[in-house]
Amino acid sequence: MRGRGAALQLLRKFLCLSAGAEMVYAPGINAYFLRLDDVDRWSNKRVGMLDATATMPFKSVEVFQAEIATWTLQDYAHVHDATGMNALIRLGLLPGN
Repeated sequence: MRGRGAALQLLRKFLCLSAGAEMVYAPGINAYFLRLDDVDRWSNKRVGMLDATATMPFKSVEVFQAEIATWTLQDYAHVHDATGMNALIRLGLLPGN
């Protein structure tokens, strides 16, 4: 699972989310959030009855760490812009300065 929208697809599959789930970027804090509808937030057993905004970052990190562990050089060799390179450094896939 690679390319645009892959993160949301991965989370939808892992957490069995409905089609209403979406990733929202908050530029003020440079972070992404997973927005859930009421069905996922209160009835989805994979998400649980806990406050989704508090628990999703931790579950998301586990999903992404497992996915990133499978990446090879071919999966990110096309990344050349500064934002993408910084992301790869933060993910530990490239050495930092």
